[in-house]
Amino acid sequence: MFGPGELSPEADDSCIGCAAGGHCIGFGRGAGFNLPYLLACVGPEGKIVALDYSEGMLAAAQRKAQRHGWKNVNFVKADATQMDMEANILDGAICTFGLSAMPGELGALQRVAKAMKPGARFVAFDAKPFTGWGSVMNPISQPLFKYSTNWDYRKDAVASLRSVFSVLEVQEHNSGCNYIAVGRKS
Repeated sequence: MFGPGELSPEADDSCIGCAAGGHCIGFGRGAGFNLPYLLACVGPEGKIVALDYSEGMLAAAQRKAQRHGWKNVNFVKADATQMDMEANILDGAICTFGLSAMPGELGALQRVAKAMKPGARFVAFDAKPFTGWGSVMNPISQPLFKYSTNWDYRKDAVASLRSVFSVLEVQEHNSGCNYIAVGRKS
């Protein structure tokens, strides 16, 4: 695949849409695997908010940032469904393997969309059940990932994305079990 939680080439920094000096958020950040992509976008003058509910994941991301000397990342332990941000301040947002594990992802998407500037992009890279021939793997993969990653395979996060972003492009990969969704705030 694309590495542990990393974006594919289809969702690189140009797709995220945060330019140099921009202000981005990554929620469900995990251990910071995608911070290099966001930092390449915003440069040393930009700002990144790395939000995660898990202290362990945030601590791992903070250690990574310290090792690399990244100074413009603000680590926030919070529930994305409860975050409160100013309106129209974000140039872009990303969530990697978070929506499918997050209870109440629709609320989180609505909150982050409110904080995004008009025209800003939201990128999600996430999982869903296999489709087509790969669906024979679902009886094995669904319980395995439910208990190992908190993935809720019954959730339709793409539908939640469509309800928040009127402009949404979705690309499926790996027999439909992974997708990249790029939404734009109108």
